[in-house]
Amino acid sequence: MSVLSGDTAPLTILVVTSMHPSGTHPLRGVIVIRLVEAVRRLGHRAELLPLGHGGGPWRYVWARRRVTREIAALKPDVVHVIFGYSGLAVPAATVPIVTTFCGDDLHGTLGANGGLTWTSRLGIIVSQWVAGRSTRCIAVSSSLRDRLWSSAIRAKTMVIRDAVDPALFRPLPRQAARQRLGVSDAETLVIFPHDATQRTKRLGLAEAAVEELRRWIPQARLWIVNGRPPDEMPWYYAAADAMIVTSAREGGPSSVKEALACGLPVVSVPVGDLELFAEAPHQMIRAAARPADLAEALRQVLARTPVERRSYLPPGLTLDQAARRIVTVYRDAVANGPGAPA
Repeated sequence: MSVLSGDTAPLTILVVTSMHPSGTHPLRGVIVIRLVEAVRRLGHRAELLPLGHGGGPWRYVWARRRVTREIAALKPDVVHVIFGYSGLAVPAATVPIVTTFCGDDLHGTLGANGGLTWTSRLGIIVSQWVAGRSTRCIAVSSSLRDRLWSSAIRAKTMVIRDAVDPALFRPLPRQAARQRLGVSDAETLVIFPHDATQRTKRLGLAEAAVEELRRWIPQARLWIVNGRPPDEMPWYYAAADAMIVTSAREGGPSSVKEALACGLPVVSVPVGDLELFAEAPHQMIRAAARPADLAEALRQVLARTPVERRSYLPPGLTLDQAARRIVTVYRDAVANGPGAPA
């Protein structure tokens, strides 16, 4: 290992994740890559090992041999598992394991009948087991940490919320954004930058809310934005007039922080990173999961949207700050050793 003592020596970290831009969680994969790059900028060696996609749950078990080889070759100080299921790919701990839980790994995913799928129910059990064998854990919101079953595991879990790069996500001119994207100035756009194919995002509820909004603002339109280049998203936030979140479950959606950093007000059901409602009370508006309530909240924020936008990102949610906090978790894990209790 490269670290024997001290709080300033560079660390070597192997980041194991199923989340990658080419996989089933493309946007979260971009967030992982940005985080790895931020840790590297702090002077540490961080190597990313994506597990790929396809093959179902067994792919995590099949990847164990590859992860074992990487650990033997890299000799990392810490193995950082991102997304609970990915912990199945890590063999018996010879170095400390830090696991980050992102949302569906502890919440599960909704099936066609509105209940949790059996695969995700099993995934929750796997994630709880992975949390137990980890030296330290990270959750992207307080509400997600509360999903951990054991008080001892919750005690060794730090909340490090999704963060954004303010150099990338910043207010941009609305008119220039609309010209760039070919959007009419006449429309009032409520952006839905979530995966519309995921039932948990409740696209139908967002559609019903905006249809209700059209009673007051006939030019209102729900703007579904999926599959765009992640670094282009600031232009989409700039072109929109408000953002809506209708998810049944969330870990701590990064899109909300991105929108706030770009100066875009957000109307959301009470889900995910609940602290934001208090931290940005005039730009992060809570509404019940009913079309009429969401429409009224949208009407209110649209009525007071300023001509010139500024960032509403709460303090402490920049990418650099998140990377520094994660490094403190790494050092704590190294100090306590593999499988250490809280």
